[in-house]
Amino acid sequence: MEEVVLKKASEVMDSNPPIVDKDVSLSHALEVAERAKTDRVILTEDGRLRGILTLRNVIFKLGTVRTKMTTPTSLHASSFSSEPVVAVGPDDPLLRALREMLEGGFTSTPVAGAGGEVLGLISRWELASLVADTPAAADLRVRDYMRTPPVTVTLQTRILHVRQVIQQHDVSVVPVTEEGRFVGVVGVDEIARIFLKYYELSRGEPKRITPLKFLVAADAITLRPPRVDPDASIAEAAARMARERYRAVVVIDADKPVGIISGIELVKAVLQR
Repeated sequence: MEEVVLKKASEVMDSNPPIVDKDVSLSHALEVAERAKTDRVILTEDGRLRGILTLRNVIFKLGTVRTKMTTPTSLHASSFSSEPVVAVGPDDPLLRALREMLEGGFTSTPVAGAGGEVLGLISRWELASLVADTPAAADLRVRDYMRTPPVTVTLQTRILHVRQVIQQHDVSVVPVTEEGRFVGVVGVDEIARIFLKYYELSRGEPKRITPLKFLVAADAITLRPPRVDPDASIAEAAARMARERYRAVVVIDADKPVGIISGIELVKAVLQR
């Protein structure tokens, strides 16, 4: 996909990504991300790139001994950010941004000026839209690039265990099965949603709600995530990811989950061609 990787970063980036000061509260940063319909915000200090806060960062730090007695309004966004952040320049080729994403295991790369000012962001959404419209991607099969799910869970698997699976295996979603059949997924977005709802409901009130340790996959599951079969094209998988704004596409064969296509798999597909 030479025509893709040689594009300038400025041609591909979202030029209006959500940006907040690093010292705002976690709740404010997440509200900004929600309004932008994304899972991350860029953090700045004195107008310069400082870090990126993602829902993935949030789910691994909330619901711990350190944070269980706090609320999102009392926590700073900077406590949940990835630092330092590797940025690319607006005139750099997309190839450099993709290599940075692959080497660091990132799903986005900021685009910054020489003084550190944020100009844009290249994320899975921009990449998915680009791949979906690239003719060469129509010739690539999902089965050749998908990642095999390292594990599946059931509807009764504890949410905290699902979080542990996500962290240990470095995945973004985990398929949920019942009697071997695919029924949905629980991933970073679902866990973040249920964690934040829990914190909001329990703030300043007696804890009459179900403790986090008792919540299960059935409480958070997405029943109809985007899906494709193994013989679908990478272009089709990318198009579904972009259209449904979901972080991964589940590969289903005979009603069983056999693979996952996420942003990293799209990066690999582009770089290997």
